[in-house]
Amino acid sequence: MASHGEPQDRDDSTYRVTVRNVTGHTTVGRNNRVVGGIGATAGQSSEVTEAQREELRREFAGVRQLIEDLDGVSEREKGAAVDRLEELEAAATDDEPDVRAMGRVRAWFAEKLPEMLETVTGLLLHPTIALLVQAAGDEAAAGFHGLTQTFGSFASGEG
Repeated sequence: MASHGEPQDRDDSTYRVTVRNVTGHTTVGRNNRVVGGIGATAGQSSEVTEAQREELRREFAGVRQLIEDLDGVSEREKGAAVDRLEELEAAATDDEPDVRAMGRVRAWFAEKLPEMLETVTGLLLHPTIALLVQAAGDEAAAGFHGLTQTFGSFASGEG
């Protein structure tokens, strides 16, 4: 359910939007162009290219750097977070993706380092991860779909 409010300023460019129980994509704003998505659409190949894998590796490296650059977080906590991130990368990119491990890692960030939860959730929503899981078969894809359904409340650390 999405409810659109009144413009927040005079040029009509800022809106307050409340979204609850969204099970698909949501786009808010003017003149938006949405490209991509989660998983493959009908007729689209679920085969992952080396370029897609490399892009995903760069995304993980970027998040690793964000963890290293965190202020107010001990080196021990940063090390644990990097370990969890490596666990997530292995779980997502293995020949048999481990959806349960993905959920455990996300839950760890929600509890131990909530300031990184949105970033980690964004990694899990990366289209290449969805393709890797889909290529692993129906059971993995169903588990991943179930996991991503819990992301509606990711900003609050629930799910």
